[in-house]
Amino acid sequence: MRQRPISVIIFGILNIGYALFGYVGILIASAMAHMATGANPFLQAMNSNPNYAIWKSINTGFVVIGGTILLAAGVGLLLLQNWARVISIVWGILDIIFALAGSFFTFHFMQPFATQAKVPPAAAGIMQAMMTVGFVFGLVVALAYPILLLIFMTRPKIVEAFQPPMPSLPPPAPS
Repeated sequence: MRQRPISVIIFGILNIGYALFGYVGILIASAMAHMATGANPFLQAMNSNPNYAIWKSINTGFVVIGGTILLAAGVGLLLLQNWARVISIVWGILDIIFALAGSFFTFHFMQPFATQAKVPPAAAGIMQAMMTVGFVFGLVVALAYPILLLIFMTRPKIVEAFQPPMPSLPPPAPS
């Protein structure tokens, strides 16, 4: 039986956890979308923006499909299947691209919500600062896992662990 490196076990579990975390995030976002915005002008501006609605749909689809793929890859990593390592690498690359696209969206579409919302200038400035901090923090967090996954899944020791075992040679025939 092949030896499973501990990092493969850890990333298998992390893949499963990351996928489940994404599903929970979608459920929370869905619940929040159905809450009354009340007197919150920022939420009213967001919910009335068609670009935000499109982005929310794209994000939900990516999280559901990507999460399902990542969940399968996590199980595959635990079973030491090479396809799971390859899928983890592909997911990592796609997630990095998606995180950068999400950051672009956040920067270009979410920032104006603070000015669209009818709030006092001081509150708008605080909202801008909070969004900027959230943007930077969110990007770092969003990129951390896929980058680590790519680094570990391409290490030579890990690639070797996923290779099929070499068949053993039969004992030499007696002469």
